[in-house]
Amino acid sequence: MAADEVSVNLGDATPRRLLVDWANGQDAWVRQLTAETILSRQEPSEAMLDAVYATFLAEKGLADEGAPDVPKLELTVADSAEEETLELVSLTSIEGVNALAADQELTFDPALTVLFGQNGSGKTGYSRILKRISAVRTAEDILPNAHVVHQDGPPSPRANIAYRLSGTESSTQWQNETGIAPFTRISVFDASAVALHVDNELGYVYTPAELALFGHVAAGIQGIQQRITAEAKTLTPGSNPLLSRFTRGTKVYPVIETLGATTDTAELDALATLPDNAEAERERLEGEIGALRSNSVDALLSNAQENARHLTRLQSILTSLLSFKMDTYEAARTGLQTAEKQRAEAREQLFNPDELPGPANEDWQDFIVAGDTYRRHLGLEHYPSTGDSCLYCMQELSPTALNLLTRYRTFLDETLVRQVEEAKTALDRSKLSFEEAELARAIEFATEQRDREAPPAWASQTSDVLLTARTAAEATANGKPVTQVTLQEDAQAVASAVSEELTTVRAAIQKLSEDKDDAANALAEKQKELLELVARIELNRNLTAAREHVRRARRAQQLEKLSRVISNGAAKQLTVQSKLASEDLVNKNFEGLFIDECSRLRAPQVALRFQGRSGQAQRKKAVADYKPSAVLSEGEQKVLALADFLAESRMRGTKAPLVFDDPVTSLDYRRLDDVAARIQNLAETHQVIVLTHNIMFASALISARQNKRQRTKLYEVRDGGEVKGVLAPDVEPRLDTPADLAKRINVKLQEIPKAEPAVQDALIKETYDLIRAWCEAFVEQELLQNVTQRYRKNIMMTRLSKIDSSRLDAAIAVIGPLFNRACDRLSAHSHAAEHMNTKPTVAELQEDWAKAQAARTAYNTK
Repeated sequence: MAADEVSVNLGDATPRRLLVDWANGQDAWVRQLTAETILSRQEPSEAMLDAVYATFLAEKGLADEGAPDVPKLELTVADSAEEETLELVSLTSIEGVNALAADQELTFDPALTVLFGQNGSGKTGYSRILKRISAVRTAEDILPNAHVVHQDGPPSPRANIAYRLSGTESSTQWQNETGIAPFTRISVFDASAVALHVDNELGYVYTPAELALFGHVAAGIQGIQQRITAEAKTLTPGSNPLLSRFTRGTKVYPVIETLGATTDTAELDALATLPDNAEAERERLEGEIGALRSNSVDALLSNAQENARHLTRLQSILTSLLSFKMDTYEAARTGLQTAEKQRAEAREQLFNPDELPGPANEDWQDFIVAGDTYRRHLGLEHYPSTGDSCLYCMQELSPTALNLLTRYRTFLDETLVRQVEEAKTALDRSKLSFEEAELARAIEFATEQRDREAPPAWASQTSDVLLTARTAAEATANGKPVTQVTLQEDAQAVASAVSEELTTVRAAIQKLSEDKDDAANALAEKQKELLELVARIELNRNLTAAREHVRRARRAQQLEKLSRVISNGAAKQLTVQSKLASEDLVNKNFEGLFIDECSRLRAPQVALRFQGRSGQAQRKKAVADYKPSAVLSEGEQKVLALADFLAESRMRGTKAPLVFDDPVTSLDYRRLDDVAARIQNLAETHQVIVLTHNIMFASALISARQNKRQRTKLYEVRDGGEVKGVLAPDVEPRLDTPADLAKRINVKLQEIPKAEPAVQDALIKETYDLIRAWCEAFVEQELLQNVTQRYRKNIMMTRLSKIDSSRLDAAIAVIGPLFNRACDRLSAHSHAAEHMNTKPTVAELQEDWAKAQAARTAYNTK
């Protein structure tokens, strides 16, 4: 249905009016979403959201087609669709629920059903099923019978639920699901609900249709944002697929590296524009680069540098040779010979050969020098003197030893020794010496140059000079005279030639180095030029993909921005409108209902506070600044929680059942009557189900109903030993008078003879159920004149005088045995073994009924 079909103005402000006014101030897609939601009265479907999203994209210029025309919304006065009425009919075929008996049938009254039984009888099992299917806040997991060992695992909880929805009968097979439509409308109050309804900050279980529209529209907006997020995610790749095709360092690379929503597509187009001869230019550059890489300058430069190193070594050796002074060497050699001769003569004069330990040679001299060094180390400046000891054996020196050591010192102290040492030093300095390895390399180089096909002019003579120099150096090393008298002149002759050659080679190296640098620069320029061209060619090939990448990134960025705009705009404004609507429709309505319920139940006064979060209406109660549970008694908390629960339940209208599981624990008798009266009142507009173990409460419920001559379905829930929850249906005596029950029994007696045998057995049992109820009604209403009544807490003493005691015995003699026989026929009662397979006949039934009628007639005849 189109948005413009929502028409007719509303006079006063309502939640729907707030919603429409808000939508008319939004974009077209929001108006479309709101219109469709108002018409459908439910959360938008996926198909609807797809259509709205298409409108959103078109409106934002993100689609090829133009945006549709969505007019302003005009709201109709049409009321919300009436909610269907839910009524529980029966609960049967129960399996796997605690220890509940599987053959029980729980039939619900359209108004009030009461399940009464002691603690542990099985009432809670039935309550848990109802809580589970309705998904109330306090629903628990359902466990199997804890006292039974299941070989193949415990059975899954299940039951058959018959119900009536707006008058249409239906049923469903429950298999432990939580929250099954339409049972989610059921409200359940139990002990666990007390704390929730007293202290917790609660939202509303039921949201009125008017207010639910806000939630539906909000869900639709979230659906659009989810679509935005999903599309943006698909548009955003994990990595740039084009980057690996380009080389770092080119002008194209940083553009591709940062390719995204901010990329300038004009710059992309410019970089991808190629000259007409791009491929030919690429081939030319590749050829030039290949030629530059194969250039022989490197080899020439390396060879020249090697020659320069050899010539430098050769020049160094020739320089050393030229600096050798042959006359100085000869003078030093002669000076050493003279000093040694003078020292020998002095030794002969000081020492008698017999006084020396051996020949007066160098070893001896080294020995006495070592001794004198030790003396100086000990600091004995005046050693030896009379009385001194030997420095080695520590014995006192004899006059002979003292005389000898004195002459040793005289010998060592004389200048002749120093003169010898100085002469040696002078000779060493004047020697011709070369590093053998360097000299060998120089000789090898000179020989190689000499042996070339076109040897340089200096090579042959240089080789000879170097060999001569080696001989001269060996002579000076041994202190022998140098016989190569022309050595230095020959060296001078080749030194100039070698120097000129070295200068020429160094100049060549400089030129080759410059050529190499020029070639390297040219190669780098050509390579850069080629890389740039190749990158542009590659970009030209991938320009469509690059532009698509930019388009997708821009679209993703725009979508994300629009999503933020929605969150900060339409969604936030909708929350504000929802709060206004919830305060007006929900909170005010709830507050009035809550005050009314507190008054009915005489609940303590508390402050009711409302607060909204994320557009959700919530309520909270307080006593001064404290939680109610910190101040109120347990009973006061109970009725306060019940008032909160009932106020919330009444917001649903009269559409679904209310379930009360032991609602009066902790209550005194006065509040017990208040709660009973309130529940009875609710049963006039709701289907009410009460589970209780309190006989006074059950009595009060029935009494309140009877005062208005209204029916109550009562079950006694019994503990069957191994199984629980055995249901004993009872019939309310005040509503079912003996006359009324007699009519129903007579109808059954007319049907039984016409039925098939199997059906007859069932009808006979049903008839005995009615006879049992008739017995109770006859005794209570006519024999005892309603002095005492079942489940009543008071005895009516004013009616005691109406009992005809003279006829009681006769009536009792008939009614007592008849009641026992009726009980034996009930399937819900236990039977003795001998009666298990004994079936009453039609004749027996007719006879029992005739006796009963006769007894009643006899008692009532005056």
